[in-house]
Order: sequence, then structure tokens, then C-alpha cells
Amino acid sequence: MEVDMVAKAFNDMVFFHAFFMAFFPIPFLINLYTLFTYKTYQKVIIKLWFVMPIIFLLVAVGSFSGVFILASRQWYMTWQIGLMIALMVLIFAVEMVRLKRLKLARTDEELMRKYIAFCRWVYSIELCLVLLFSLRIIV
Repeated sequence: MEVDMVAKAFNDMVFFHAFFMAFFPIPFLINLYTLFTYKTYQKVIIKLWFVMPIIFLLVAVGSFSGVFILASRQWYMTWQIGLMIALMVLIFAVEMVRLKRLKLARTDEELMRKYIAFCRWVYSIELCLVLLFSLRIIV
């Protein structure tokens, strides 16, 4: 009986993690749509700034729920778990780099064009990686 409850709790944690990670591609799609259809630089900045907390929230939820699942597995690591951790760290780090580049890009139009090209490239790669994980192609 107790083993069944532990197994159910573990399955519920995995479901919770998978459920929230299924929403992970959405902010990247919103940002890519914004970057390819923008009218002014100010509108791009505002829309990206609006979506940024959603990305950080999903990174946090994925990280914390992943740590709980990993702890319940007694810290047993596989290469898939390592890839998931690397993806979360990559997304978090690239968002930090993007914010730093935005501070400089606001000062010059040419820098803003480079910033938008950088964001298109970054969000395209991140979207592909997140979809690979979400659709269970890698993991």
C-alpha cells in the first residue's frame, strides 16, 4: 500500500513537470512572432520585456520540479537528465546575455538591428531545442 502511494506521488510529480514544460515553447513562439512582425524597436522591446518573466517562471518551475523528481529518484542521473539541466542553464544564461545586449542596443540603431538578429537566432535555436524535449525526440 505504501509503495503504491510513493509510486503515485512520483508519477504525479512527473506529470506536473511534464505539464508545465509543455507550455515552454509558447513564449519562444510569441517572441519570434514579435521579432518578425515588429513595426518599431520600442514595440519589440516592450513585447520581449512582457514575455521575459514567463520564460523565467517556466525555467524556475522546470528546475524546481526537476530537482524534486531527481531527489525522489535518489539523485540517480541519466544523460537525458543531464541534457535537461544543460538546457535550463543555457536558456537562463542566454536570457541574461540578451538583457545585457539590450542595454547597449538601446543607444544605437545599428546595435538594435544586431540585437534583433541575435534574438531571432537565439529564440529559433531555443525553440527547436525545447520542442525536441517537449515532443520527446531527445528525451
